[in-house]
Amino acid sequence: MSRKSVVAGILLSLVIPMIMYFAIKVITYFGNAQEPLEDFQYHDSAFVVIHIDQFLYPFFAVIIFTIYAVFYLVARYVNRKGDD
Repeated sequence: MSRKSVVAGILLSLVIPMIMYFAIKVITYFGNAQEPLEDFQYHDSAFVVIHIDQFLYPFFAVIIFTIYAVFYLVARYVNRKGDD
């Protein structure tokens, strides 16, 4: 892999989990915003709960970088096969 593709893979693997995290936070915010705050005191209602450990972010980053590297190497292999 070239240095440029490694840097692109690292940036992608750091940005995608952050985007996923903020998307989940927004979904839970709007999921809980539909009910009034005092609603839970009077009867049962549904709440959206999110729990993301701080250890999951690097785990997701490694997984995404691995997927990126595999796709990069497969695409490079296919391009070399097509040139023969």
